[in-house]
Parts: sequence; C-alpha cells; structure tokens
Amino acid sequence: MSSLTLHVDGERWRHHISHYVARHQGDLVPVIKGNGYGFGIPTLARESEGFSAECVACYSAEEAAIIRSQYNGDVLLLSPQESIDESWIIHTVAPHSKDFIEKRPARFVLEILSPVKRHGFLITDIKNALDEYSQTGKCAGLALHLPIDQRRMKGDAITWIASQLAQLTKVGVNPSEYSQTLWISHIAPDDLVEVRKRWPDIRWRVRVGTDLWLGARTSLTATARVLDCHQVSAGEKIGYRQRTPGRGWLIIAAGGTAEGIGLEVPTRGGKQLLKALFRLFGWNPSPYSWNGKVLSFAEAPHMHNSLLYLKSGVPPEVGEEIGLTVRFTTTTFHEVVFE
Repeated sequence: MSSLTLHVDGERWRHHISHYVARHQGDLVPVIKGNGYGFGIPTLARESEGFSAECVACYSAEEAAIIRSQYNGDVLLLSPQESIDESWIIHTVAPHSKDFIEKRPARFVLEILSPVKRHGFLITDIKNALDEYSQTGKCAGLALHLPIDQRRMKGDAITWIASQLAQLTKVGVNPSEYSQTLWISHIAPDDLVEVRKRWPDIRWRVRVGTDLWLGARTSLTATARVLDCHQVSAGEKIGYRQRTPGRGWLIIAAGGTAEGIGLEVPTRGGKQLLKALFRLFGWNPSPYSWNGKVLSFAEAPHMHNSLLYLKSGVPPEVGEEIGLTVRFTTTTFHEVVFE
C-alpha cells in the first residue's frame, strides 16, 4: 500500500498538550478543522475528549458531525455561514449570517470585525445584533480574531482590545449581555496574562489550533514509502513530459497533489526570488529527502505519487521510507502512527 506516514512520539506530544491545557486554566478551546492538522479530525476529537475539553471549535457543519462521533462536549462553529440545529452547537454570527442560516441559533457568539477584516460586526452594530438574536437565543460571548503577525497592526493587540471594550461600553453594551465572555484567537501568552489582569470579570476563552496540536514539532516525523526505483542513463526520457534529467536514479515515492504534495504558500520578496532562481537553473527541490540530501522533482507531482531524481549515490530500496518535510495543515497522511 502506498503510504505517507506521520510518526508521532506519543509521550512527548501528549506531554506538550497536557502542559498547554493546564496553562490555560480550563479556558482552552481546541480548534479541530480542515485535515485535523495532519492527524485527522477523529484523532484530535478523541484527544480533546481525553483531556475533558469543555468546548472545541471547528469550521463547518460536516466537521462538527465528525467531531461529535468522538467527543461529547460543546462545539463552536467558526463559520458564520454554517448551521446545525443541535443543543451542543454554538454558532458564530456575523452580518451576513442571515443570508445563509434560515433558523436563528439557540446559542451564539457575535464576531467583532477585527484587523483581519474577514468577517464580523462593527462595534456600532453589536447592540442591534444582540437585541435581534437574543430574542430567540442565548449569547455565549463575543469573538475576536487577531492577526497572526501583530507587529504590523496599528498599535498593539492589548491597545486594540481595550479600544473595542471601551467602545462597547460607549454604545451601551453591558458585559452581562454577552455572558461576560470573549472568545479570542492568536493572543500571545503574555497578552493573555495581561487581559486577564485588566479585565478579571471577563472569561477569556482561547481558541487554539496550531500551537496546541503542532507545538511540539520535534515529536512529529513525516515519511513517504518508495514505490519503485529505476536507473536512468544520460539522454533517457522519463515522465509525462518526457524530459531528460540525466544519468542517475528515478525514485517513485508515495504522495502527490491529492495528498497536498507540491502545494506552496504564496510568498513575496526574497523567498520567491530564490525559488525562481532555482528553477531557472533546472533545480526543482522537493519536500522529499534521502540520507540527509534533498531530492529534486523530476517533474511536477502526479496525483498520488511523485517522481524524484537522485543524481548519484545509493538509492533507497523499494518499500523503504524516505524523509518528508511538509506543512501538516495541507498534507493528507495515509497513516498516523503513535510510537
């Protein structure tokens, strides 16, 4: 069976998670969405059930249904366009939610428009939204989604949060109207300590995905199985495009575009220029490696496997595992092995 495998040092990984959970004093909201950060949604839902998370967060209704099969607590839907009519669901509401959701939710949080500018209410619209949705449901709090790179914000995160709370008071919104609860993403540890100190009557529920599940990177190792290997001679053509890589070895490894191999995050500046220079001179570095050496793509990844080129040296055996350096959030592993 072709296989991309995520190997997990279970003891080290869970040690990190237990310390992270303890540090947040019961206010941690694990985020479980997309590909489950490489682990898969069911795995992370079981882990959350294991450390008794009061609530987890996901993006879609489909994800929530998968989570519910492994986890018995509340689920916060992060998408303001998604809805499930279940008592264990807390909906996120934004200005255009009414265009997507027919029935007003029984439990909800109102998203405040943050510097991310993805979706949310202006502070001046919060009072009306509270009045409207509270007619049929219970507000479980307000939500703040901070940028990841807060150095580029106009002012720091604490200053921005303080201004939002001051404006809420100014427009006549009492904390009791939103259950004295703020759900927040991407807040730095020191800032979390500071907001708890400044506003002790507010419950700060911290939504965390990457730092929780992928914070112990050294406990995670990705590998790919070698499916075939051919020696190629000078001038010999290979692949869909019949290119001539030169004398060496053609390694066929598990993993292609269907598993997220070859996907790139848009970059600007020096990194983009460096990649362009590599390609200009015929080197297309892949995320695969063998004996500490980065292998190059012989051509663009196929749907479920990749053709790799090794110019010299001893190639891996068929069935052997080779190294793989990938973004866990965009890679679909065939196996997750806890060791």
